[in-house]
Amino acid sequence: MDITFLAPCKDLSGGIKVIATYANLLQDRGHNVTVVYPQPQLPALRKLKRRVTKFIRRETDHLDEFKGQLLAVDQMNEASIPSGDILIATAWETAEWARDLSEVKGHKIYFIQGHEVWDGQQERVYATLMLPFTKVTISSWLQTLISEVSGDQNIEVIPNGRDFVLSEPQALTADRKYDVGITYSSIPNKGSDIGFRAMFKLASYSPHLKFVVFGSELPEVDLPPNIETFVRPSRASIARIYQQTKVWMSSSYEEGFCLPCLEAMSSGAVVVSTDNKGVRDMIQNGITGYLTPPGRDSELAARVIFLLENAESLKRMQRRSYTKSTDFSWQQSVEKFEHILTDSIMRQVA
Repeated sequence: MDITFLAPCKDLSGGIKVIATYANLLQDRGHNVTVVYPQPQLPALRKLKRRVTKFIRRETDHLDEFKGQLLAVDQMNEASIPSGDILIATAWETAEWARDLSEVKGHKIYFIQGHEVWDGQQERVYATLMLPFTKVTISSWLQTLISEVSGDQNIEVIPNGRDFVLSEPQALTADRKYDVGITYSSIPNKGSDIGFRAMFKLASYSPHLKFVVFGSELPEVDLPPNIETFVRPSRASIARIYQQTKVWMSSSYEEGFCLPCLEAMSSGAVVVSTDNKGVRDMIQNGITGYLTPPGRDSELAARVIFLLENAESLKRMQRRSYTKSTDFSWQQSVEKFEHILTDSIMRQVA
């Protein structure tokens, strides 16, 4: 099949990582895959300086890891998008672009990775959910939401896979450098301020605790003592960070899936997360991790303290958490994705 993904941007976000992963996996399975994204609208001199800076710093993002055709366009229109068998919109803006393209660009799939109303565009976002595309999403709560909004009862769910595939002995190590870890983002919905407040409470409770944080940018806030920061770490470095951390915190208000939680679980870290909805398919509260109400830094800290003070509980939850993570596989997910794409074409021909 000739498959085109429409990406909303080119960056280090989890959603773009998932797009790049599926694009590579489908390419590996013999399909001709193209990923199209909008060229940043910058003056020519700024574009040149940006490319030079990126080259000097050797900065890469998730789409740079795609092995197929990567196409940057000034406008998403009939002239710039290649014709093919399948056209996959991956965010609400891309669904609007796909809506206006002819059928020669491919059967239209809407791959929905989140409840994208955080920038105040709910009316436009929900309008895209009403489009007559084949819809695929990544979690049970999104499936329910999309069905309620659109009236479409045929929403397919394909969960994300785990990236760090360790054996049980590798994952269930007890000797770890960091007590608590967290990812950082300046996006308000990610709730990093809540996570840092929880860390300060933990540091006050026990000054000897060691913390770790990583993200695509350096936090411009006061940080608790005994914290190590990593900016734009490599995938190998991220894997080591998870494998060296006992408890991983997630403080988001809402997530489509929450890939870092799965990455941590598959690396043997126990997750204490806000109930951001996206983690519900992988975390059963009190069994495979802990869920706390969003915005409650005190409750996040209390659950972490309980685990750090109770070695047997931490060990038991670590094993259950790791076992649950093995339910998630990129190979299983891409097989289901490929089946949906093939089936959609067959129905169209019939």
